[in-house]
This record gives sequence, C-alpha cells and structure tokens, in this order.
Amino acid sequence: MSSRWLAFGLIVAATCCLAGCTSSTHHLLPFEGLRDIGCSGNERDAVEVTYLGAGGFLIRHQGRAIMTAPFYSNPGLLRFGLGFPISPDTARIKALLPPVDDVEAILVGHAHFDHLRDAIHIAETTAARATFYGSDTMMHIVRARPMLQARVRSLEPMAGDAATPGTWQPLAGGTMRVMALRSEHAPQFLGMKFFGGRIEHDLTELPWNAYGWKEGQTLAYLIDVLGADGRARLRFHYQDTASTPPLGFPPKLDDQGSPPVMVALLCVASFDEVPHYPERLIGLLQPRHVVLAHWENFFSGKPTPRPLPLLNTESFAARLSAALPPGADWHTPVPGKALVRFCLP
Repeated sequence: MSSRWLAFGLIVAATCCLAGCTSSTHHLLPFEGLRDIGCSGNERDAVEVTYLGAGGFLIRHQGRAIMTAPFYSNPGLLRFGLGFPISPDTARIKALLPPVDDVEAILVGHAHFDHLRDAIHIAETTAARATFYGSDTMMHIVRARPMLQARVRSLEPMAGDAATPGTWQPLAGGTMRVMALRSEHAPQFLGMKFFGGRIEHDLTELPWNAYGWKEGQTLAYLIDVLGADGRARLRFHYQDTASTPPLGFPPKLDDQGSPPVMVALLCVASFDEVPHYPERLIGLLQPRHVVLAHWENFFSGKPTPRPLPLLNTESFAARLSAALPPGADWHTPVPGKALVRFCLP
C-alpha cells in the first residue's frame, strides 16, 4: 500500500478525533416510525419508502419491490482506509435487513465496497429474485459470483445525462421503470477522490479489500412508479453520491403526461466537496419532498446513528432549506426504523 493511502487513513482518523468525530444530529431532524404523505388511509395507492442505510432504499408498491444498494457491515474507518481485508458482516445484515424476498431489482449507483458488497450477499441469500442494474464495472464485479451471472445487467450503455434522455428499463414486472443518468462521485476528503477507476473484464473472485471495489461509471436514476395504464404516476430522482452540476441531473423529458420529480432521494455525504450542491439540483428538480440518505456514520456499528465524521449538518440543513421550493418538505429517516409513505397523485 502506498504512503498516500497510509497518510489518508491517519489524517482522517486524527482529524475525526480532534473534531469530536461529528457535528450534531439534531440539525437533520431524524425521525422514526411512519410519516404518511397525503395518503389518508388509502393504502392501495401508497408507495412505501424505507431507508436501509448508506445508499439503500426499499421501494414497495402493491406487492412489488425494488431496492437501492444498502450497507450494514461497517468495517471501521481504519480497516477500510488502510486496505485491510473486509467482508460482509452476515450477522448484522441478518439482524437489521427487513424482509426483501419480494425485491425484483437492485439499483447500484457505483461499485464501491459500501454500495455493492452487502447487496451481493443479500442477493445470494435473501433477495433471490433480484436482478442487479448499474454500471459496466458493477456488472464485471457481480459476475464473479456464479449464481448471480445471469442476474446482472449494465445500464451504462443506455444512460442519459442532463442534455440527452436515456432509455427506460422496465422493472418489477412493468410496474416501475428506471432511467440511468451519468453522474460522478464527489471527492471524499479535502478535494481528494479515492477508490476510482474501472474494471473492464469479468472478475473470477470478489476483491478482498476496499481498493479492489472500483467506482466505475457513477449513475444517478429516475425511478417511476407506473399506473395500470402504464403511465408514470410518481417520479423519484435518486443519487447515492453528491456530484458537480449538472452531472447526474435529469434532462427535460417530452413524454406525454410525463410527471415532474415529486421525491428527491438525496445524498448528504460530501455535499461540500462539490460546488452548488444541493442547491442546483433542487432548483432543477423542484421536488415536493426530499428524503435524505448517506448521512449517518457507516463506519460505525453503533445502534444510535450519528452523522458522518466531519459532516457539517448545520450547513447542509440551512442550504437545503433555503433551496427548497415553497411548500416542499425534507425528511431524514433513521435507517431501518422509519417509513415514508407517498400516495400516487
């Protein structure tokens, strides 16, 4: 391992200790339990969103479910940053993961260890019906597992960007659909970006430390919940990492009746490592609701979540609040303990 990585690990560890590790949780207003958004008991039209931790969301509607990649294993900052062997914490996954046997798709924004390794274990053991969707690099990593080789697809060739629409991919038996959007991963620390690169061929075994889990092409997603007539009824925008505008932003879509983004599933981590985030994204999307993700310290296995080390929660909350359109709300669910329920318009 190079001295650069050693310096990175030691600097981050020392900085966390000197800074008391984190700012206050209360600026983010985390909540537990059910938050019902306009359903008034109409459960048939409800779309349930459960935050699983890190970049993970579970989205259910009328018995069909998809998931974005969760992370439970929490290997610790030094083990992660210094290149020691890491593997899924299977006991912790079993204890904290809700039932996902109905999940039919797992969307992966990028292929770092904390966004893919636990999802591979979950797909092999619990979500036996799920197909992976993500980048070419993600596909080449997942194909290292024989039982998943037929259950992975790259959306990178069909991804769009802020200027050009991508191709819609049907999910969950045609009850949902997704459009991949080319994005980027924000620097993690003081403008430095780690664990970059691509994998160009199928692996024969999974990487043994964090450095082997290359980022690949980072993707954001538009996710639509469809009505019985096949038309989009509720639209999400999902990012699992902050990005420099306009990377990861959706284009203007001219579909007849195409709805605006109602819910932005927004990454908090590294928001201040890129310019104008989240203001530019919120200004474009004009969502009615924002659900915050990747805000808690995923290097810690403590039962009560705390914000990521060095995350300025007060600054983020102030900037997000100022950027929201009139009447819009933001929500910070506690991983595994909160459910946000939206009803189809």
